[in-house]
Amino acid sequence: MTNTGSINEGKYNVKRHDEREVFDRDQINALLDSEYVAHVGFIDNDVNEPFVIPMAFARDGDRILLHGSTGSRLMMKIAAGAQLCITVTKLNAIVIAKSAFNSSMNYESVMIFGKAKLLKDEEKLTAMACISDVLVPGMTSYARPLKAKEVAGTMIVEVSLEKYSAKSRTGGVNDEPEDKELQIWSGIIPLTTNRGEPITAEDSAGIAVPPHIK
Repeated sequence: MTNTGSINEGKYNVKRHDEREVFDRDQINALLDSEYVAHVGFIDNDVNEPFVIPMAFARDGDRILLHGSTGSRLMMKIAAGAQLCITVTKLNAIVIAKSAFNSSMNYESVMIFGKAKLLKDEEKLTAMACISDVLVPGMTSYARPLKAKEVAGTMIVEVSLEKYSAKSRTGGVNDEPEDKELQIWSGIIPLTTNRGEPITAEDSAGIAVPPHIK
């Protein structure tokens, strides 16, 4: 699923399996909008160690929004201008060939490169509402308002969707010609993510599940 390659006009071009490169920005946006978790990678120069953090994220137009605690050392590093590589992947199928070597996966992935910008004041409040409503549509208007200390304890950063590399594999099995006649099963196993029925918490017993949750 590796995406890295040369950069061209703000976009990193795929080197390996370049036929899988995705250029359609709407397709990339659809992938980002369908997922909840991004892996945020950077090098902490204080300890000279790499870190990759799974984080909830939201796409808002041409930017990615990330949030965390103001007390998080790693969030402070991100906000201070560490060079980031943010990856989002959606696995759609396991592809099983007649040989282990030719087995594969159907997937969509995007890598976003850049530095984060710390959001403050109204920009921060708007971004917090955006993240909430992307992860749970309708949350901001339904839930109790945020308290001042909750806002103060949350750090929000944005990363521009300016430099990125996207890749996708679709289709079926690519067996070697000499393997096609072997009496060995091949095919794909589709993978999907489904939302289950809401489960009401004990302290909300008797309260109807609201429409935006349904």
